[in-house]
Amino acid sequence: MSNRTLFRGFTLLLGLVACLGSVGGKVAVADEPPLGKGVRGLVTRAKKPIAVDGKLDEWSHAFCTPVHYNHGKLNDRAAQFYYAWDEGSLYIGLRSLDRRPIDIGEPGSLWNGDAVEFYLDTRTGEKFRSKDWSEGAIHFFFSAFEGTKVKPRWEMRKGIATSDVVLEGVEIAAKGNPDGYELELKIPWINFPGFTPKAGSLIALDAELCSADGAGRVDRTFAFGSPLSVQQPASQATMQLVDVFDPDYFTQAGPASFPCWVETPWVQAERAEVVGVVAIPPTFVPYVGSVEFRLHDSSGHIVKTVPATIEPFGPEKWEFVRAVAKWPVDEFVPGAYFASARVLAKTGKPLATVTPRMIQEAAMTGR
Repeated sequence: MSNRTLFRGFTLLLGLVACLGSVGGKVAVADEPPLGKGVRGLVTRAKKPIAVDGKLDEWSHAFCTPVHYNHGKLNDRAAQFYYAWDEGSLYIGLRSLDRRPIDIGEPGSLWNGDAVEFYLDTRTGEKFRSKDWSEGAIHFFFSAFEGTKVKPRWEMRKGIATSDVVLEGVEIAAKGNPDGYELELKIPWINFPGFTPKAGSLIALDAELCSADGAGRVDRTFAFGSPLSVQQPASQATMQLVDVFDPDYFTQAGPASFPCWVETPWVQAERAEVVGVVAIPPTFVPYVGSVEFRLHDSSGHIVKTVPATIEPFGPEKWEFVRAVAKWPVDEFVPGAYFASARVLAKTGKPLATVTPRMIQEAAMTGR
């Protein structure tokens, strides 16, 4: 079933929100609770049991964080992380563009290839997102490949930056094709007896995509943080379990759904330009009408607005879409201005306002 079919009702809802919003009204969705303080992303309830078969057919409802939509090797890097839950388990989905998939990592180094390094904190109280690792916070790896074969694998990190939790009941599956691969992971909540899965519950996580280009790991990017997530759970993003997606959640979750990058690429065919990119997650492709970059002086005043071009890439069925804007490198002095981006619905209502993340990510995107 396509995103467009599943979210036909959401289109109507966006229209209502836009109309009422213009006169100061508000629409709530099924009495969904407000997001907690500091929440950056969502884990949406699965509409039906998720079959862990390597096909993301049931995932169009799930919250998505796009990554690497600004990379110079776009068709070998861009990916979509998905997050879902039910009373029994946490589910992680990944759809990745990658025309030369491989994972040469031996047991103990599964990260050394096309893989995911994943961080999860289910603790409560003062230990939640604390500096140190303890029971209930785990750090592990999973991959769709063993060598060049589609053979899903996962393993816990040993030693530092993890706890002694022994995971049971984990399921993993993957499917590959010439454009890339899809991967699903299921982690039963029973592994975390101190956590109660229900709407409104909080967890913390970070998802790191590792890329190999036919060899060992040569690149990495994070859905929320940076390599600091290895050192301490405090770097991870607070995520809230919700039943359904309320458009008002974009106020907090917009920057994760529509990540923004602004940079001057290292190689350009034309005279040097600055390039702004906003990723558009598949679920909301039918509803985004336009994206604009706003350039601000150092006092915050908008000095120029640059419309972005919405452009698809990759296989059409996977709905990889981004918005790209460019402006001459000499138009504004580097260090004397900054940029933000507004994502607007087809109704004209702003969905999200985002800025580039101030994170030292250790990823080389400009190649």
